Amino acid sequence: KAETKNKEIFDNLYRNVFAIQLGNTYSLFKVKSEDKNINYKYKYSPSIIYPGVSWNNYIESGIFTYSNGESQQAISLSSGPSITLGNFKRDFLDFSKINVRGIYVLKNGESPFKFDDINKNFRMNLELKQQLLGPLVFSYGTSYDFEENKFDLPKYGLDINRRSYSIGAFYNSQNQSAGLNFSIFNFEYTGNSRKF
Repeated sequence: KAETKNKEIFDNLYRNVFAIQLGNTYSLFKVKSEDKNINYKYKYSPSIIYPGVSWNNYIESGIFTYSNGESQQAISLSSGPSITLGNFKRDFLDFSKINVRGIYVLKNGESPFKFDDINKNFRMNLELKQQLLGPLVFSYGTSYDFEENKFDLPKYGLDINRRSYSIGAFYNSQNQSAGLNFSIFNFEYTGNSRKF
């Protein structure tokens, strides 16, 4: 049940989705860490963070079918740099991450719903994560639409990050939605380390 694309009314439909995503990252420059394994210094991260610059490429494809007979198919190609600063070991401004990706979409058909109609305009996504104090991380994301010559309304987030879990909240001003995130890390860890 969701708002329709062309009218401010709600409609009930079944939706079937088949989607796939392939991606890879090429490291252009990476600062080697003195730490070979995760240890007590990383109380805010589940893995070792390597400052540097990398290039990310993604191919995403999806087929969406709806019970009213409508469908949409799309292939998205995106590419761009990622810059990581800091190690996320210290308690103040020791981690920054910036992702910039150009996104090109080939699309056929339309969704009957407003929330999941795929945007086919060429655009540039910008994502920023910044440690503020201790485990507190602020995130910001927006997109620049080259065809409409404007920025989308931004998405904000605030997370509390620990080595074994992360909990946070977000607000998307584009569609006025808000929510909570909760993640647990390192289920496969079998070693022993001192408490931190």
